[in-house]
Amino acid sequence: MTAPSQEKLPPVRYLGIGHQSQDIHITANGERSDAEHGGASLYTALTAWLLTGERVAVVSATGPDAITGDNQGPGSTGLETYAAPDGEQTRFVDWREDDTRRQRLISRAPAIDGSLGMLGQRGRNASTIFVGPLLNELPLNCRSWFWADFACLIPQGWFRVVGADGVITLAAPDVARIIGPWDLVVLSHEEADAVTDLDPWKQLTRMLAVTRGSRGATVYSEGQEHEIAAIKPPAVVDTTGAGDVWSAAFTIRYNETRSIPESGCFAAAAAAICVSRTGLRGVPESRQEVDELLATTR
Repeated sequence: MTAPSQEKLPPVRYLGIGHQSQDIHITANGERSDAEHGGASLYTALTAWLLTGERVAVVSATGPDAITGDNQGPGSTGLETYAAPDGEQTRFVDWREDDTRRQRLISRAPAIDGSLGMLGQRGRNASTIFVGPLLNELPLNCRSWFWADFACLIPQGWFRVVGADGVITLAAPDVARIIGPWDLVVLSHEEADAVTDLDPWKQLTRMLAVTRGSRGATVYSEGQEHEIAAIKPPAVVDTTGAGDVWSAAFTIRYNETRSIPESGCFAAAAAAICVSRTGLRGVPESRQEVDELLATTR
């Protein structure tokens, strides 16, 4: 079945761009899990779709087992995925070492270019974008591809460096080469630790957030620091994707309220739900689920 021309499809409200990943986890006793899907673009797009019901698209390399949405029109999902059909997918092996997550690269997807594949103009016109490079597949100037009203950058893939043995380490990119302006940039505490000076990052964006898991988050904006408390989850099962869910939920609520504290509280609840389940199942199933958890904390 051939996808209809883009001009006949509904406008894209939210766009996630960056490669999906497949992660194989090695347990302490050496057992290997089945490949699990990940990537900031996928987590943010799913969060936006499930919390808003708006039309959402993802531009990402996809392998034969990747998570894909509906490209055939309005459909029933509201989630579209655009990628080269025969593209390689980025795959990692993950394990824990001294309570730190380690990764080794198995395969790597090709770069994403500014044409955005089949999505094209509809992607450039998306009103809110989540730019989440997985492993340097997006150039540091990719903000110039879009006319979005709100642009969120989750730059984790610009921090990843592949060693000769395939093991991933973190090193800060040259922030002076990152083209803005951005509305929200979200760093994990590990990435913030790799940055010697946060000031250039603050100058890149209206809001800079540093997430710290169970220790909450700090949002820097207009010379002020906003401390956002974490919300305790029912249980901590898997922390994968929690920062991405936090980023999308914060963006959604900020666009509604323009309040950093309110948006941070909403994001903390969404992240608490995320860590209570495994993998993509941690993405909140609905706005109601987030609101119900918030109601128990007030």
